[in-house]
Amino acid sequence: MNDNDVLGAVRDAMAEVHMHRPVQELVAAGRSRRRRRIAGTAAGGALATGLALTLAINSPQVNAPPVAAGNQVHVHLAAFSVDTNPDGTVTVKMTKQESLDPEIMQRTLAQAGIPAQITINKWCQPSDASQDLEADFQKVVGDGKQSDGTAMVITPSAMPPATKLIIGMRTDGYQPDSPSPVAVWMHLVPDDAPLTCTTDVPPKPASKS
Repeated sequence: MNDNDVLGAVRDAMAEVHMHRPVQELVAAGRSRRRRRIAGTAAGGALATGLALTLAINSPQVNAPPVAAGNQVHVHLAAFSVDTNPDGTVTVKMTKQESLDPEIMQRTLAQAGIPAQITINKWCQPSDASQDLEADFQKVVGDGKQSDGTAMVITPSAMPPATKLIIGMRTDGYQPDSPSPVAVWMHLVPDDAPLTCTTDVPPKPASKS
């Protein structure tokens, strides 16, 4: 059935009814209203989508560190902070204010030029002792204690190419019966070094004379 058929049927049905507006005009007005409703629905959909995109773009990423300019990093989060120093070293502080997300800290250290693998309540070391780069590690990391946690000063430029720090961290209350006081355990290893890991707190390293 086409529009002419519709108009004919309407005329026959309304033959005895007197109208002030022609049927053709009423049908045309109806078509116009339908077009406006469709256009309005499409525009509303576009607005809603635009709002959703805006919210997604503008919403802050929870716990995500800000993007650093080059290797200059100054990130202060509840669980840790990372600051590039004028001499190129990087100061890293871990606090006890909030549980640490290892992936976020790894990304932050990477921005500061420090490749690292971080584990929580799990400690790793190279399966082959010859891949424990102890001499280089001494040039890369120096440490000191802070009242609110542990502070480390790391020298990224002292890291040999294709190496990374492996860092195991202990949370408060983990294995409280362990006699070991170790809170952070670190090694410098080649990127591809096979690792052996344990969930037992490692013993305190023997002091070197």
